Amino acid sequence: MSTSRTKHAVALTLAILGLVVGGLALPGRGEPAVEDLSQGHGIGFGLGLTAPFTPPNTFPASGLSGRLWVANLFGIEASLFVVDQAPSLSMRGFLKYVNTSVADLYLGTGAAVFGSGGTLVVPLQAVSGLEIRLTPHIALAAEVGLLFRGVSEVTAGLAIHFYL
Repeated sequence: MSTSRTKHAVALTLAILGLVVGGLALPGRGEPAVEDLSQGHGIGFGLGLTAPFTPPNTFPASGLSGRLWVANLFGIEASLFVVDQAPSLSMRGFLKYVNTSVADLYLGTGAAVFGSGGTLVVPLQAVSGLEIRLTPHIALAAEVGLLFRGVSEVTAGLAIHFYL
């Protein structure tokens, strides 16, 4: 075979190989699309359980929470809970850094306000979380973070949210 024919044969082989690989990367027309269960799920209400349980090193604490995801990327949460028999509040913000059809990973930060032992306590928190959607309207969340109140302490939490 001449050098010119060899070059053309190699170029043709590479072109065919590129078309085959490119065709494999395209989604098939007969395959159903995977539904993103977190897309546009709006506001959610839920219950959370966090550790540590005893004040003043508790954040955000066990109680009721409302969570809203904006543009399926940014989230805000407000939680109401009881510390030392007094109502308390926490506010947090989140940013998703992995968004899949069933589970999302996010980072967050926030502050809580409550009274403990006659003093006002305002701890800060940094958290990483995983939200797993069981249905388009029900999600489980698990978080691990750090509480900052003079010294740092590890926090953990589990929650269930019901999205409207």
